[in-house]
Amino acid sequence: MIQFQSERMENATNIVSVSWGDHLVFGEGNGRLDSYEALEERMIRWRDDLGATIIQWRTPTSKLNGRHYKARGYPRTIEERQAVELDFSHIVPQMAHELKMRAYLYVSIFDEGRPLLPKKIREVSYHNAMHGQHISWQSDFSRRHPEYAITDRSGKIRQWGVLCLAYPEVRRHLRQRFERLLDGTDFDGLFVCLRSQSRPADFADQYGFNDPIRRDYLRLYDRDIRKEDFDIQLWRDLMGEYLTGFLGELRRDLDLEKLRLSVGCARGDVLGPPLGNTTLQWREWIQQGIIDELVINQNSSQCPSMWHHLWPMHRGNGYLQNYIDGYNLPQLNEHMTGNYAPALRSNMTTKFYIARQWDEPSKSEEEALLSIPGVSGLVFSSFRFDNPEAVTKGNWVA
Repeated sequence: MIQFQSERMENATNIVSVSWGDHLVFGEGNGRLDSYEALEERMIRWRDDLGATIIQWRTPTSKLNGRHYKARGYPRTIEERQAVELDFSHIVPQMAHELKMRAYLYVSIFDEGRPLLPKKIREVSYHNAMHGQHISWQSDFSRRHPEYAITDRSGKIRQWGVLCLAYPEVRRHLRQRFERLLDGTDFDGLFVCLRSQSRPADFADQYGFNDPIRRDYLRLYDRDIRKEDFDIQLWRDLMGEYLTGFLGELRRDLDLEKLRLSVGCARGDVLGPPLGNTTLQWREWIQQGIIDELVINQNSSQCPSMWHHLWPMHRGNGYLQNYIDGYNLPQLNEHMTGNYAPALRSNMTTKFYIARQWDEPSKSEEEALLSIPGVSGLVFSSFRFDNPEAVTKGNWVA
């Protein structure tokens, strides 16, 4: 059984990441977080046992504008398990403040879902029946606007779930969605997660050839990325600029409401699996004061709650850096002191956190990470802490 240290982490300013949908569907007892009393009991434990001062609250897909699909004969629907009457978007920040904690709304920008695939594809495209083999969800926006999904060089093959930020319409829609989710609540900020559950690219530079990217590259470098040879690193950097520009727009929006902006991404300088080699301009985010907190070590390949591996048959190749196998990445301590710490010194207001949702609890390892100069805290999974028996059983279907 999973074991977390029971004593409070002294002087810790950690984060607890709460995937509320996972709690509602697979949690047990108070670990479902389906009542005011359950939430209060667990939130106190997060504060006292995990040293949490910030909560990242991820709203389940049933609360977003989208559509759930299930294959014929499949006995369970996600939305049925996620149905609760309480409006937790108001309760969570209020309770957090009463406990002297901050609460951020957790949102994704590369995880718009997908239509339910045909049976013959489902049978060979998933590792098991535990993660979306016979069910799926897709946002209304991506369903109505398939032209905004990121495309390959032919312009015909799309990576479902991943919107292209080169479109002003996409950036505007996401900003309006987040504004709607935050409206009337007392959240302290927005946590933008760059993880994605989308089917990975077959090779890392497969996607990123939408019309606005093509036009911008042609204007800047006089090459047609659809028809001519081109400098592939300039193209990767260009896509990174769209992400940086979008975060800058969010920063201005949030400044108007005096809210904070946090970003979670993979370790390294590229988005990584399943999204490609798009440049992560995290140094610019820090230097320009775009973000208040940076969380690294995010992992799109594995569920942070039950640790099932997602899409292991389709992980792709050709990544400049790959957190799955550690390719071209230094050890974490070395990476922190040699790369991240110098950048953080350029803007001392940005806080730095290391995700631990995909690591077994270890007091010695956690204390060693917290001792690294520049590290403000660690990020833990609420589901794994609150539901040790469900984790042990590993019963995702439940």
